[in-house]
Amino acid sequence: MTPEDVSRIHFAMPSVGHRGYDADEVDTFLELVAATLDGRGSMTADTVRNVVFDVPRFGGRGYQADQVDEFLDRVRVELEYRQRGLRPVPAGGSGSDRPAPLLTYDDVHRMRFSQAPVGHRGYNEEEVDAFLDLVAATLVHGGPGSLTVGDVQSVQFTDARLGTRGYQRDEVDAFLDLVVIALEHMGPRR
Repeated sequence: MTPEDVSRIHFAMPSVGHRGYDADEVDTFLELVAATLDGRGSMTADTVRNVVFDVPRFGGRGYQADQVDEFLDRVRVELEYRQRGLRPVPAGGSGSDRPAPLLTYDDVHRMRFSQAPVGHRGYNEEEVDAFLDLVAATLVHGGPGSLTVGDVQSVQFTDARLGTRGYQRDEVDAFLDLVVIALEHMGPRR
């Protein structure tokens, strides 16, 4: 993801009866994201994780909330990769006419999640790691028996065992959102 990708993003207006997010607030936040991606800012994945946008003033309409949230999930994963010094998502070009995959086997295996905050139980690490192995295999093979978008959307992990913190839930959830987007770009897999 580049600053240009951020500046080119467009969000639909919400449907009638829904107000969405205040467009000016979202645009201002995206300027900060672009500056960070360009090396001129210091935004972190936690900043993206904790951002809250107001609804537009009465009579105004904003941006469709789910589109903004989906894009911010991608930004958050990008910043998490950069904070860890790893190659950011999406993966580099493949050297063919086919578009580069949004996520690769290596990307999945390099992903590291933070521990849940002290006093909170995150997701069971073994379950998450096993599921990511299935995701990685799907990205490589993509044949019969591969995970579908529905499989990823419906996965539920148990709490970490007592005495352990487990993986931070919102980081895992954000990464799974990116997996859904990657699978959707691979073609019809529902």
